[in-house]
Amino acid sequence: MLQKLKYKIKKIFIHQLKDLGTFLGAVYALVIGSALMILEYNIDFGIYFKINIFDTYSRLITVSNVLISILIGISLTTFSVIFVVMQLASSQFSPRILRHFLITDFKMQKFIGLFVGTISLCVLPQLASVFFYQRPFLLTLFVGSLFAFYGLAWSYPKMITYLSVNMNVSSITNRIKIDMIEEVTNLYPENWTVGKNLLYKRAIIHPDKFKIQILSPFETGYLDSVNYKKLEKLSEFILKSDVGSLFENAYQKPVVGEFIMKDTTTLLALVFSEEIKPSQINILKQEVSIIVKDTFKVAQFRSHTQDINFGVRKLVDIAIKAISPAVNDPTTCLNCIDQIGEIAKELAVKEFPSADSRTLGSKKIQINEFNFEEFIDFCYDQIFQWGKQDPTVVKRIIRSIRIILPLVNNPFNLKILIQQVEEMDLLEIYNLSNYKNGNLKISKEKLISIELELANFRQKALRQIKVLELKGILDHYETNHYSSNLVIISAEKEAIKYLRNFKPVS
Repeated sequence: MLQKLKYKIKKIFIHQLKDLGTFLGAVYALVIGSALMILEYNIDFGIYFKINIFDTYSRLITVSNVLISILIGISLTTFSVIFVVMQLASSQFSPRILRHFLITDFKMQKFIGLFVGTISLCVLPQLASVFFYQRPFLLTLFVGSLFAFYGLAWSYPKMITYLSVNMNVSSITNRIKIDMIEEVTNLYPENWTVGKNLLYKRAIIHPDKFKIQILSPFETGYLDSVNYKKLEKLSEFILKSDVGSLFENAYQKPVVGEFIMKDTTTLLALVFSEEIKPSQINILKQEVSIIVKDTFKVAQFRSHTQDINFGVRKLVDIAIKAISPAVNDPTTCLNCIDQIGEIAKELAVKEFPSADSRTLGSKKIQINEFNFEEFIDFCYDQIFQWGKQDPTVVKRIIRSIRIILPLVNNPFNLKILIQQVEEMDLLEIYNLSNYKNGNLKISKEKLISIELELANFRQKALRQIKVLELKGILDHYETNHYSSNLVIISAEKEAIKYLRNFKPVS
């Protein structure tokens, strides 16, 4: 519970992080500056320190102005270089990494706040002295000068070091992975265990049912997140209304991260057992629209909140660009595959659908989410499509999935992982016939290494299938099913059959 609370606080904070630099700058300039000037205006510090305040103040102004000039100069130069480097990174890796580099980075916002606030803190007492010429604000100017010196001597070198480390592609991909694993842990807090459904399929609305569509009232953008706690009110409201006895289910139509068009995209479909009156429909739409506006959040850009696919999308984009002829950086592609594998490993052991989806499902609200099969396809299909002629990339994809296999006890997820590699039809591409015909531009050693990697994968897959057989998991799901959904039961049977019939090719 405490971990979930910390996560929610962090998410709220991250959404407001883009304004943190401005906030900190205002704190330095207005809060600290105003407090010091009010203190100086009411207390004559010259009496206590026995100094000539006017003379000291005039000399300190020169020092302060020099520090401000240096700070402005290096700030402009540094951030100009940053934007040039980021533009190059955008074209080489992915444009989706730019928005999160400065906006949602706490340390960068802190540096910006310090520099802007320090400049303001040094200018503020000089500006105030114009109106209060009989009271030089020496203490305020001195504190501002100290902050400027601190920024130059300590914060600026730290910022340069921080930037040099964090603009490295390995740091970027690792940060994406960490964010995604944290999101996975929050959305899917429970691991899969025997006795639970093997898989999740989206709920389908029967075409003959009477339904009311709630269109998006938001400006066109991407579905950023859904507040599922507030969405519970929807079911409570409808059940208490005069059509509550006819209400069957509410269906969330778009997946988080999907593009939403104003007055066009259906956010919710309300299904009833029979047709209701037009007057009741109008009242229902008005009330539900109020709940929708408070529940759904549509933004100009996608974010990591509730959207694991977005993090994977960025990693896939970076991987594909890295192996393009224009960039030709396979090492970066391998790094992305490793990070994707880490995310896939976390999801492979989780129970689908998410905890929020299960909770709302019991309250007649069906959430639309991706499933494990779609996720694995999303992770590897495009990278394989563009990198299948590179044996190094192919081997890393196989290895990334092979590492996950011993951790997977869910027969359906195991089947999906094995199938992902088997459907690549690698032996159709990497075989001796293609090599002799000159269709493969690789050495024979690389060809053999692909065959060995594939053989190792199949042997490990077979060992994990035998582990599940020894645990009795396959037998258990051949005779027991925990869902009334015929589509899910059919997919469970198909998964067991696939694993039973799986034989490594020698």
